[in-house]
Order: sequence, then structure tokens, then C-alpha cells
Amino acid sequence: MGEAAVKNRLILLFMALSFVLIIIKAFQVQILEHEEHRKYLELLQTRIVKVPAPRGKILTSDGKVLARDEEVYVLDPWLNNIDELKKTGLLTSEEVLRLIRGEKVVLDKARADVLSKKGVRISLDYRRRYTLTASHVVGYVNVDRKGMYGVERVYDEFLTGIEGAKMVFVEPSGRVTSEVMKSPPKPGEDITLTIDSRIQKVAEKSLEEAGKPGAVILSRVKTGEILALASFPEYNPQDFYEGFTRREWERLLRDSPSPLINRAISSVYNPGSAIKVLWALAALLNGIDPNEKIDCHGVFNYRNSKGEVVARYRDWKEEGHGPTDLRKAIRVSCNVYFYQLGLKLGVEKMTETARKFGIFEKTGIDLPGEKEGLLPTPGWKIEKVGEPWYPGDTILMSIGQGYLEVTPVELLKLVSLVANEGVFYRPHVVKKIGSEEVKPEIETQIQIDEKIWTFLKDAMVDVTSFRGNEEEDPGTAYHVFRGFPYRVAGKTGTAETSNGDPHSWFVGFAPAEDPEVAIVVMVEHGGYGSGAAAQIAKEVLSEYFKLRESVRETHASSHSQD
Repeated sequence: MGEAAVKNRLILLFMALSFVLIIIKAFQVQILEHEEHRKYLELLQTRIVKVPAPRGKILTSDGKVLARDEEVYVLDPWLNNIDELKKTGLLTSEEVLRLIRGEKVVLDKARADVLSKKGVRISLDYRRRYTLTASHVVGYVNVDRKGMYGVERVYDEFLTGIEGAKMVFVEPSGRVTSEVMKSPPKPGEDITLTIDSRIQKVAEKSLEEAGKPGAVILSRVKTGEILALASFPEYNPQDFYEGFTRREWERLLRDSPSPLINRAISSVYNPGSAIKVLWALAALLNGIDPNEKIDCHGVFNYRNSKGEVVARYRDWKEEGHGPTDLRKAIRVSCNVYFYQLGLKLGVEKMTETARKFGIFEKTGIDLPGEKEGLLPTPGWKIEKVGEPWYPGDTILMSIGQGYLEVTPVELLKLVSLVANEGVFYRPHVVKKIGSEEVKPEIETQIQIDEKIWTFLKDAMVDVTSFRGNEEEDPGTAYHVFRGFPYRVAGKTGTAETSNGDPHSWFVGFAPAEDPEVAIVVMVEHGGYGSGAAAQIAKEVLSEYFKLRESVRETHASSHSQD
């Protein structure tokens, strides 16, 4: 047999042996080890990992970001071998324990880079970051990034993105061999607020400098947009996201005054003389002559049917205001006039007017926690106090004392109705959801004789602009707004409290001749309304008009260049 034949036989033998080995291996894999490989392949295909979606930003109307997501580097125990991670020496024992419990661990960039170079799979996640502006408007999320308060809560469904998902192939050892994106994450919508950060900061700073709890609201009367909503003291939203220790939380709950209360919408107070605008409206609607005068000597003696003096009610001005009609009574805030006006109207007509305009009802502002004021009636007093309604209750109610309670945002409605002559747009703090504008919504619209609105506006302008003379007192806020370049219609309020100084109120709108904005300021235990509250109102309005003029100058400049 020749060498060629031998070589051919060897080749055929080798090919035959190779074929037999392939058959044997195939038999082993497909028959003998089929179940083992099936389980292995199934294991590789059953690991679905969620891909987090960034939450939408919350921005002010002037573009300042108040809440945003920032990317963080995360170790996912489902994507890595924990034993291998231990060997790197880059994790603390506490972090290893968290991984063992199935929790993710957030890394700083330096460690993330080192671990990534070692073949460790690093995932991206998101953390919420806040500024300290408008915290009672913005709100906060919990550790699961679920909206819990403020805009974060009310608009949670828009801010929350849609998680993505990817399929990862993992060996039994825990090593990820590959991954496939099944669906990418969809970011949440950005929310643009009606809040202007510059006005908001002035409001917050003014309240802080007053050094007492309080609230400020500034809104556009023709749309309901809230340009500033401040409540003092404030809180840090970041603390709520990152969590408190038990001791920190207990201390926060014990803090007095509580920073957790949004005093603009969630606290009720006696309105004091600020409510006299409503009772003046009731008087004009019920045909009472505004020119009829009473003679104020600083005290009102209430007499019974026998003509006997059974109670004395004093004015804030001990010597009295002299002859006083309705317009002057608003200007100088004459209590004696309103004591008698209340008795003349009666509690039924007073409450009827309040209900007609919906003053002591929720406004429906797009923030959580709005409370409703209290409009007491004889029936309410019988039910809640167990006593009949006395004339003294009506007298106190006529100057915003007694059982009467209101929230600052409810008084915003009152002055907005006067400014807008019977039309009130629902207050709202969100301007845009994504690119979609939030449309203004009329909450109340009532037609009455426009002469009534004109009378109220003129009387409220006197409060800030009537300088007085030898015979007549100036408006209660004249000394604050003296020289102010715009006409402001306002009303001060001083609400007596059971302990400490009275609450200070100022409500109003400007410019008086063509109202653009309404304002309410309340300072707890701030003294006279003509003091702390009026001064804060002036500072906030100054900032508004400064910005308005700046915009007009910019527009004028751009047109002159065209």
C-alpha cells in the first residue's frame, strides 16, 4: 500500500473520529445536559432591570430652576457580584450590607470611575435637588421621589417620568454578560410656575426681616396668576427628601412657630379691619346711604330696649374721629362707625353678602392644604358654642373680631373682586405644563352697580393717599405710601389676639386706576396694620413695578432699533 493511500486513510479516520466526537458532544449537550443548559439559558433571560426616568424640573416664570434631578452613580446588587465588590476594598461595611439587603448604593464620581475600570457595572439614577426659594409652593418628594407636598404633589403625574426597562444576561456567577434596552425611559414634564423669583425673594426677605410668622400673596387680578406666595418661617425641602432622624423630626414638630404650615392658605385668623371692605359692600348693596354721618367720640355705648347702657365698645382712636361717613370710616378705619353699621345691617345681611361673593370659602388654588375660613351665624353658634347670638357678636364681627376667621388667600379674593369689579380668577401657581399654557379660569363673576365698585376703590385709595389736614386724619397707610409713584388702593387691619400683640394686615391692589395686581400681607403679632404689613406690601409692590418698568424700557429700546 502506497504512502498516499495510508495518508488518505488516516485523514478519513481522523474525520470519522471528529464526526463521532461531535455526535457524542451533541448527544451530551442536547440529551444528557439538556435540562442544565435550558435552566442556564432561562436564567440569562429572566433578569429585567428598570431604568429610572428623570423627574421634570420646576422653574419660575423668569427661568430660575427651583427643583431638578441630578444624575448620581449607583451600584445595583442585581447587576454585580457582591463578593467581587467586597474584594475591591472601595466599599464600606455598611454599603456592603445594604447591597446584601438588595438596596442600591450611591457612589461619588471618583469611586464610580475606579470601579468602572475594574469591570464593575455602574448605573445612573437621579436625586432631587432644591433651592430655598418658594418652598411652600414647590413642596418636596419622598425618598421614592413621589410628590408629597406643594406643586410636587399636585402635579406629580406630570412631573413623574415613565421608567424604561432593559434585559440583562447574567451568568450564575453574577457576572452580567450583556444587556438589551427593551424600552427607553421617558423624562417627566417640566413645570413652569407663575412665580417670579425676584418678587418672591423680596417677599420672603421682607417677612424674614419682620421676624415674625406671616404670609404674602401677590397676584395678577386679570388672570389669577400668583407672582409671589411666601410663608414664614420656611423649611428646607431637601431635608424631607433626604430624610430625618427621629430626633430631628420630633424637634421639627415641636418648633413654634411651625415652618411646615403654609400660612397663606392653611392658617385662619381674625381679619380685623381688613374685612370692613366687605361690610361696606354689604351696606351699599342694601341701600344704606354712604353719606350719612355718625359722630364718633371714641366709644360706642350699646343700649338695651330700655335705653340703658349695657356695653361699651371703644374705637382704636381714644378721642374719636368726629363726624364720619362711610368713605371716611374706611379711610381712618373708624370702629365706632362699623359697630353701628353692623347693627343696622344685621348678621343675616352681612352673611348673605359674604356668601354671595364666596369670601369665606376655599378659592381652589392649585396647592394642597387650603383651609376654609369661618363665617359664623346664629345657627352655627347654637350648634358649636351652645349659646344664642347676641348683638355683641354682630358688633365684634363688624370689625373683623369675634368668631370670624379668614385665610389670607380668601382676603385676596375680596380685594381682587373690588379691583376687577366683580370678576375673580381662580388663583394658580402653575403657568405651563411642558409647553402647554394653563388657561385662566373665572371662579366668581357677579354684576352689580359699577358705582359701588368706584366708591370702594376711591375710599381704599384714600387709605394710602389722603394726607389729612387740621380737621381730618390722614389715611391709615398714608405715612407708608407717601411719595409712592403709583396709586395704591388699600385697607389696613389690626386684629386683636388673646395673647401678645395684634396681627397686622394689609390688603390692596395697584395701580388703582387700572388694577394689575392684588396683594395681601399678614404678620402674626405684627402690631398695627399700618406698620409691618403695609411696609412689606410697599416693598413687594415696589419690586413689581420696578420689574414692569424694566420690561417696558427693554421693549421700547428694541423697537427703537428696528
